[in-house]
Amino acid sequence: MNVRSITGRVKYCGVNDRSKTLFENLWQMPLGVSYNSYMVRGSAASALIDGCEVAHDNDYSARVLEALDGACPDFLVVNHVEPDHTGAVPMLRSLFPDMKIVGNAKTVEMLKGFYGLTDDCFRIVADGESLSLGDITLRFFLAPMVHWPETMVTYIPEEGVLFSGDAFGCFGALDGAVTDDAMDGIDRYFDEAYRYYGCIVAKYGRFVQNAIKKCSALDIKIICSTHGPVWRANVSRIVEQYSRMAAWEADKGVVIAYGSMYGHTAAMAEELAAMLAERGVRTIRLHDLSYAAKGSVLADVMRYDTLVVASPTYNGELFPPVAAFVSALVERGIENRTVGVMGSYTWGPMAAKKLAAAFEGTKVNLLAPAPMLKQNLIADAESEITALADAIVSAL
Repeated sequence: MNVRSITGRVKYCGVNDRSKTLFENLWQMPLGVSYNSYMVRGSAASALIDGCEVAHDNDYSARVLEALDGACPDFLVVNHVEPDHTGAVPMLRSLFPDMKIVGNAKTVEMLKGFYGLTDDCFRIVADGESLSLGDITLRFFLAPMVHWPETMVTYIPEEGVLFSGDAFGCFGALDGAVTDDAMDGIDRYFDEAYRYYGCIVAKYGRFVQNAIKKCSALDIKIICSTHGPVWRANVSRIVEQYSRMAAWEADKGVVIAYGSMYGHTAAMAEELAAMLAERGVRTIRLHDLSYAAKGSVLADVMRYDTLVVASPTYNGELFPPVAAFVSALVERGIENRTVGVMGSYTWGPMAAKKLAAAFEGTKVNLLAPAPMLKQNLIADAESEITALADAIVSAL
């Protein structure tokens, strides 16, 4: 029995992916991912909410058929068109040719482009519109740019269930249980929410805040997102975490992210970490950007309020892994962070200058000094590293 009941009218029929190593062919997922889909059965009609990736068509179709118990769904609600949620649409259309696909105008445009669908299979809904399934109702609210422009959420007022799309989601496959109140170790999914948000959603914080504000008027008892557990016992906790991430609020802690060709910049990072520990800083995370999973580093940046970036000078520029990392932060609109920079060089002292310039125009508190290590003369740079450690502690 792979279909689990969320409420009397809502059943879970999603699938897990424990073999995919890169989400969007880019972001590492050490705990895998779930593609969540839900069947809602009212007294007069039924609706499938969101789908899954095409690679899981066989497992997914079996679960949908089990949830239907011989019936046919009247509607497929598409909250988000990204192919990890709609790849199964052609399969579902072949199984249920009379099923109407429910989405907003942007949804329809995208689904036509991805899957060659025609106008006669759609039911277009507007913001705030309702669809009756008999004794229960689906209400639709647009939530654009969380994290695509067509995104919407679906709400059952009779049961307080919000189908939130990617909002309030996280990486991590589900280990048997699908609801948070039926599993231990739930903290790992909150950790994975930092990773997921930092990788996928962080650029769109303003729109996440708008969506949370819109949903705050609803009486939400259960959140059914497209990735991660169904939130039943921890609704307020996941909403609070998303609210904080969207506002770039963070816990106290220092992230030191560095690149190093021959170990000299790494030595600066280790020296700074040791000085911070000596000054009583208990939460310190070091990442070598040549080896660390990008998502893990971004997760820590979302979680902690202080960041130090260190780079060697490379062809008069930043070391490429550092340059890519800083570009990702700027693209995501990093703000409300205390930031320090350090650099190393042999003959051209450019790295710290390039790092400081990269953060110009962002809403961060850039600390001084910016230590520069010439060759391997660590003793000569020690006073500036000490001064940076003192500045960090003062800012915490």
